[in-house]
Amino acid sequence: MGKSKKIIIGTVAGVTAAAVCVSGVLVWRHYSRGSDVDGVAYVMPIKDVNSAATTISDLQFSGVVEPQETKEVKLDTSKTVSSIAVQEGDHVNAGDPLFTYDVESMQLELQQGNVEIERMQNEIESNKQQISQLETEKKSASADDKLTYTTQIQSLQTDIAKSEYDIKTKKIELEKLQNTINNATVTAEIAGTVQSLKTTEQLQSDGTDVLMKIMSDGEFRVKCTISEQNVQSIYKDEAMVLHSRVDDSSWTGTISEISTEADNSQNNNMYYGGSDEMTTASKYPFYVTLDSSDGLMLGQHLLVSADTGADESIEKTGIWLYSDYVQTDENGKTYVWAADKKDRLEKREVEVGQTDDTMGDCEIKSGLSEDDMIAFPSDSYQEGMKTTTNPDEATPEEDGTDDTVDDSGNEDISYDENGNSVEEGVIGGADDEAGMAGDGADGDTADSVISGAGEDAGDGADEMPADEAGADTAEGGAADGT
Repeated sequence: MGKSKKIIIGTVAGVTAAAVCVSGVLVWRHYSRGSDVDGVAYVMPIKDVNSAATTISDLQFSGVVEPQETKEVKLDTSKTVSSIAVQEGDHVNAGDPLFTYDVESMQLELQQGNVEIERMQNEIESNKQQISQLETEKKSASADDKLTYTTQIQSLQTDIAKSEYDIKTKKIELEKLQNTINNATVTAEIAGTVQSLKTTEQLQSDGTDVLMKIMSDGEFRVKCTISEQNVQSIYKDEAMVLHSRVDDSSWTGTISEISTEADNSQNNNMYYGGSDEMTTASKYPFYVTLDSSDGLMLGQHLLVSADTGADESIEKTGIWLYSDYVQTDENGKTYVWAADKKDRLEKREVEVGQTDDTMGDCEIKSGLSEDDMIAFPSDSYQEGMKTTTNPDEATPEEDGTDDTVDDSGNEDISYDENGNSVEEGVIGGADDEAGMAGDGADGDTADSVISGAGEDAGDGADEMPADEAGADTAEGGAADGT
């Protein structure tokens, strides 16, 4: 009886010890599993991907409403203006007089030209009469004198030809002068409003010949200017949004023209937020064609910026991530891949708030802070992977093919035992579990329990009751003959 009691006590002690060992191995495996995961994931700070704090363009421009067409009225600086028929701000129709040149001096020049033509015509008639007389005298002259007559006749003929040429030239000149006199009054070519009217002194000071501009009636456009440092940040046909300076009114449009000629004559169209260096740099005009000009006034100033398409009714504060960062598991819980305190990758559960379908981002109400680091999702990620902030150190994405080449020169593709193509580099696949389970069948009691319970039951294996573990151990021991 005493011997049986000792055997029972020894058996119980052995089973208990085995259970403790197995439990310890399971616990160790549970907590050390993450450190054995291969691969390195690239993570980045929340502040770098927070769309609530990201501004697509910090540039904002001051624009002025102007007509689609502006006609420059230039002055012939060789002439004198006698009178100007309009004032700045006046509305004119096509054909209305704008200003008149002084024609008194031109009329005098025209009269003098006509007198000169008449004089040259008289000279021609006189020369012809002399030629006729010389030819008559030449007939009765001696042989020696005929040569002299011939020379005189040829000289007079040359004078006639020259006078005829001068008359033609003078007539063309006088025709132009007469045309100028007839058109001494310059009229408007288009209907619109007179702008930028200058005096003769201002023209000389500015070194320009543009006396005034006429802004056409009809649809408006908005003129803005941009610094040479930022001119590459805009492009033709880019969508723009324009806001009133006095109320909540807004308009939309697109950039229709970007001038390549610097315009430094105006200083009132400066973009906001620029440094002193930028404000002194060359500025280039660009024009926004409006989708609608309803409610706008000619000359009205607007605030102009790029139209990002964002829903302005949503006020974005806190943390907003693009929806691709947020994943959903089989239980419907939302999570992101984030670095834990030990710089290991984990599935961090987050609570999603508002969403902006236009911009494709969503609000993260809880689960993340500004100090966290997150990774863009990948099928190769597993919890416990190392993380890095250096993209060069991250494990590259696998393309699912082997690097070896067969005899035919084609790349070999990896397949599983069922003939299905598989993605190489997947960490912790079904084949690993099958292999570990096979290793556990070699007769090692502890490995058998770890393979059978640990791999098949997953994380729940460390919750196995001690008596069940002990029973399995004892059964395994009996099979081994112990």
